[in-house]
Amino acid sequence: MTPQPVMLNVADFPWDSVKRGRKINIQRKLLPLDTGIPGVTVELSYMLVPDTYAVPRHRHNCDQIRYIIDGVQSIGKGQDMVPGECGYFPEGVFYGPQEQKGDCTCLLMQFQGPSGERLLTSAELDETYNRMIASGAVFENGIWRGRKADGTPQNKDSYVAIWEEHEQRKIAFAKPRYREPVMMLPDEFRWVPDARRPGVEVKHLGTFCEMRTTAQLTRMAPGSTIAAQPPGDAEVRYLTAGTIEVGGKTWTSGTYWYLPSGAAIDSIASRDGATWLTIGLPMLTILKQ
Repeated sequence: MTPQPVMLNVADFPWDSVKRGRKINIQRKLLPLDTGIPGVTVELSYMLVPDTYAVPRHRHNCDQIRYIIDGVQSIGKGQDMVPGECGYFPEGVFYGPQEQKGDCTCLLMQFQGPSGERLLTSAELDETYNRMIASGAVFENGIWRGRKADGTPQNKDSYVAIWEEHEQRKIAFAKPRYREPVMMLPDEFRWVPDARRPGVEVKHLGTFCEMRTTAQLTRMAPGSTIAAQPPGDAEVRYLTAGTIEVGGKTWTSGTYWYLPSGAAIDSIASRDGATWLTIGLPMLTILKQ
């Protein structure tokens, strides 16, 4: 069966709240994205990070890509991100502390890093957190307050505590492949014409680690058309500006679409011009082999 793309506008999707022990909760829209590979999680969220949200310095056992839509997102150590900036946060790399000043909206993609360590789904994290709370666990400002076997206090990052409870083993962090998160400044990149697609220009922002995850911006000139062509690798796209016509429907800024490898897609036309962010996921092709 030919894989089918997912296409929707985030404005039409419901909000929910991420409740895992923070003092103030992130609001998010968890967008549909099925990798088609059992046990391999990729999650994309449209998020509102609220004023005064705070997280201690920490790291993850997964990779992340962030794209800022509105406001300034606190990252820590002088790395705060402004609208239009994109960041790659490799597994095992520390960042923070985050101390949010003013609201920020952004896209956050979390996905399995090259080490292959498991990324829990949001549903798995929520179920485990709720079960821990029901059994008396205490979470404060992103920290799990527990005790060792001898009764002495033991504190852990809340994500680490939840992950270890779910998996029933110690979390493993890969040795960093990068010294710190990679912050991309798209305004400083040059638009390069795409020789295969007239009227299309690309800013290739980066290709990361051995899984070859990519980030780029694509721009269509007014009146241009991109012929239907199945993607070689899975892609996530987010329309940042302009409008496009796909499948007889006009899509506006804020449109998200997920294209699995080999998906059947329609041509894309733009009467007035359009720009979108693309995150390429060759890792899904690699893991299926």
